[in-house]
Amino acid sequence: MEDTEIIALLFQRKESALDEIIRQYGKLLKYFVRRILPTLQDVEECINDTLYDIWNTIPPQHPQSLASYASMLARRRAIDKIRHMTAEKRGGGLYPVALDELSDCIPGKAAFDEDSEVLKDAINSFLGSLSKNDRLIFVGRYFAFQSIESLASDFHVSKNTINIRLSRIRKKLRTWLEERNIYI
Repeated sequence: MEDTEIIALLFQRKESALDEIIRQYGKLLKYFVRRILPTLQDVEECINDTLYDIWNTIPPQHPQSLASYASMLARRRAIDKIRHMTAEKRGGGLYPVALDELSDCIPGKAAFDEDSEVLKDAINSFLGSLSKNDRLIFVGRYFAFQSIESLASDFHVSKNTINIRLSRIRKKLRTWLEERNIYI
């Protein structure tokens, strides 16, 4: 079934659309969420919450790519959940190190505010300026939350090489943002 057909079912408020989303994109959603959340129970809860978000936002939203839209919502839910789980008042915990790494080059609260169009546009144009491998490393680390070990294995290089490349990419990002008057 095509995305347009699934979206049409959602506009008609047919619950079968949610089943079709899980059938077609369930593995993709779990892939992103598992990299962020620690347990399978949390992953399943996040996927269910994502389906709820899809149901409540389509209509009025009419995304071009249902896979991208669902992935964005799942990632948002997972990040919100990990923030909730690791809040200081709940004793801290293991907040993904990747997010802390970016704090040196992305402005304060806007860092993970997906509604910040200026920041999104700047980061997208920055990613377009990178080599394919650097872009894949950056997205793997900071979007999919891949470990350094996993990235090193994927690119057949040492962990130190990945750390150095990520450091250089973050420095380039910081400069890129400052040149566009987006300050830390």
